Amino acid sequence: MTTKVQVTPTLESNRIEALDMMRGFALLGILLVNMRHFQYGLFPEYTMPAPTSFLDSGADALISILAQGSFYTLFSFLFGYGMALMKDRFTEQKQGFVAVYWRRTLILLLLGYVHGLFIWDGDILFMYAICGFLLFFFLKLTERGLLIWALILLGIMAISALGELSMEEDPFTEAVFQSIAAYSEDEDAVLSSGTYGEVVEFRRTADPTGLGVLGDILIFVNNMISVIGMFLLGAFVHRKGWIANVAEHKAIFKRMLWIGLLIGFPIKIATVLSPANLETIQIIIGGPLVALFYISCIALFSQTAQGKKLLKPFTYVGRLSLTNYLLQSLVFTTVFYGYGLGLYGSLGLFVGLLLSIGFFALQIVCSHFWLRHFRIGPMEWVWRAGTYLSIPKWRR
Repeated sequence: MTTKVQVTPTLESNRIEALDMMRGFALLGILLVNMRHFQYGLFPEYTMPAPTSFLDSGADALISILAQGSFYTLFSFLFGYGMALMKDRFTEQKQGFVAVYWRRTLILLLLGYVHGLFIWDGDILFMYAICGFLLFFFLKLTERGLLIWALILLGIMAISALGELSMEEDPFTEAVFQSIAAYSEDEDAVLSSGTYGEVVEFRRTADPTGLGVLGDILIFVNNMISVIGMFLLGAFVHRKGWIANVAEHKAIFKRMLWIGLLIGFPIKIATVLSPANLETIQIIIGGPLVALFYISCIALFSQTAQGKKLLKPFTYVGRLSLTNYLLQSLVFTTVFYGYGLGLYGSLGLFVGLLLSIGFFALQIVCSHFWLRHFRIGPMEWVWRAGTYLSIPKWRR
């Protein structure tokens, strides 16, 4: 007779602090980038006025260089790392993993759908869940297989971005751009003065590309390639044990740091300074390389007493990453949209930057206070309860 082993979540004492630091840091960067979208819609390049002050111009350049394309990438890396870590811990403990994985991913899918339709259409959770279903099969690969597929997928995106340099706009592409411009004009109107019901209905029925379901699929598949690529890179790094044991792998992190610093940042700076629209190259090529720089910096700094003290506040936000991510959307759609405070398009990039930093500081304070009294965040509690089909401990 065999004894059934009860599946359980990761114990607090077994958490890898550097991962929570990275999650918290990623949420700061995501908020900085999303602030453009909260203020100017899903495609701010069509609705955002040209910066008229030095402060707004500086904020725009700063966000583009430091944050654009790098923090969603970092978050994707951490998601893949976390799922691979969960699988391997379950395997080591001889616990059933398949049902837990699929429940966890399905709950994320539902949260993403609700978030994207009823709170903010810039949601990433739904995409992560779809990619998470595919990640399950990739996790059967060896370390070498994970790395090869990660490089293939990220390489496809890099080649496609470079290919745009030599492509002329054909009538089909031009028609799509015109459709997006028209969509952005309609979105601008409904977000600035529409009721909550009108905003939700617009999200449900609007067609940005003018291609119907086909356009949605094309955009979705394009985003999936880069997301899964970073998922696999995160899973590979977990398998190698680099973040779990930084002290033995400092040389690797130093090499990644220099690659991001000497290649990633120059690419992003060059695309920002270029008169041509090279945003795709900045996001697809520069973004992941700068993300590697951030990963390496946090991993290395977390090994020093001073660095650990400096980065410690990010762990509070990182441990409540799902709750804090959803809270950012809830608060700032209420601040900017017409059914809330109605500040849509009126503050500018510099004030938005200050608002992002101030709100994130508030999230640090609130997250720290919460964790002094509770074990996990409210949305983490819901996610964990559904994943393990048990009632998690709430209070300390």
